[in-house]
Amino acid sequence: MGDLKNKVVITPTYPTVGQEFIKWVVVEPGLFKYPLGEGEKPALLGGRCTKCGKIFFPKRSLCPDCFDDSFAEGTIESIALDSRGIIYASTVARVPSPVGIKHPYAYGYVDIPTNKIRVFALFTGAEPESFISGQEVELVLEPVAVNKQGQQVITYKFRPILERRY
Repeated sequence: MGDLKNKVVITPTYPTVGQEFIKWVVVEPGLFKYPLGEGEKPALLGGRCTKCGKIFFPKRSLCPDCFDDSFAEGTIESIALDSRGIIYASTVARVPSPVGIKHPYAYGYVDIPTNKIRVFALFTGAEPESFISGQEVELVLEPVAVNKQGQQVITYKFRPILERRY
């Protein structure tokens, strides 16, 4: 019993309707804020080079712009990117993905003007063919697959921002 801590696997669990729980895991740690506090919006986690100011996603240990390789402490700082963007380009995949995403699905590039960065992402919340360049979108976290342990694997996606009409 002395080595019990090495046999315990901890994953975040969140209640569903009824008595059961769904276990959630992130597709890749460090890509986005998770778990979220109540009322907190999701955010992609990027990096900013303290030498040249370049912002990039995902965060790296080496600046892709100035190639500062001094690895001095604090050279690359973590930042949360804005959750709103504009579609730069999109396309529709009409075949299943190798990771099991059902077709058709949309993906492409999103410009985040606040951070002056372009990120690659899946799109959700509308018909795949409806995503067009110039469309405003917002970041969401959603399941993308179920792993071999039966856990929902969540990732970041962008969905259309719907105008509110009063």
